[in-house]
Amino acid sequence: MGARCAVSPYIPRFRNITDKHPDFIRGYHFQGGGGCYEYPDVAEELTGYGKAFKSNVRKYYPAYIGFGGFGEVLPRKENRVTLDPLVKDAWGIPVLRFDYIFRDNELKMAKDMADSIEEMLIAAHAEDIKIKREPLPPGWSIHEIGTARMGDDPRASVTDRFCRLHDAKNVYIADAAPFVCGGTQNTTWSILAMAWRTMDYLKDRLRAGDV
Repeated sequence: MGARCAVSPYIPRFRNITDKHPDFIRGYHFQGGGGCYEYPDVAEELTGYGKAFKSNVRKYYPAYIGFGGFGEVLPRKENRVTLDPLVKDAWGIPVLRFDYIFRDNELKMAKDMADSIEEMLIAAHAEDIKIKREPLPPGWSIHEIGTARMGDDPRASVTDRFCRLHDAKNVYIADAAPFVCGGTQNTTWSILAMAWRTMDYLKDRLRAGDV
């Protein structure tokens, strides 16, 4: 929705907080937008032509509101990133190959997202409700994380607990790559916190002559 939204609603996670959902674990939140945009997006979905069409655009333009569901994707070894054995970039370096799909837990969570937001909109007496039930493609959403899992065991992780590569002791990763999971919220603050923690550790190692 971005900064052009006049209204930016946020619905915090409410699934699997106290009561356990029978179909999936973890949870999701909603964030959205509404109000008078610079361009009336609602015009793209209204039918009609001429004066009647313009009248409908003016009628619904300031009242539009939309929500998007953001759910946690479980960390699975089947979802991974490898070097493509065939495709290379312009410099002859193998490109990344993503083996990643939404699985049963994510698909059941997405169904509940659609059902719950529809229930909320009906309870709020919203009009002309449209629910898109198909999840967006993997990788479309914001703040993708992972691909360089952190952990104490070099056989099962890429970095140690301070985001230093197990196989290259002077290489640190100060972004979201070492995250195993991101929860439902945007990960920006977690990225900053982990980067700060990594830099503090690296500073201590530099003072000790360990780098």
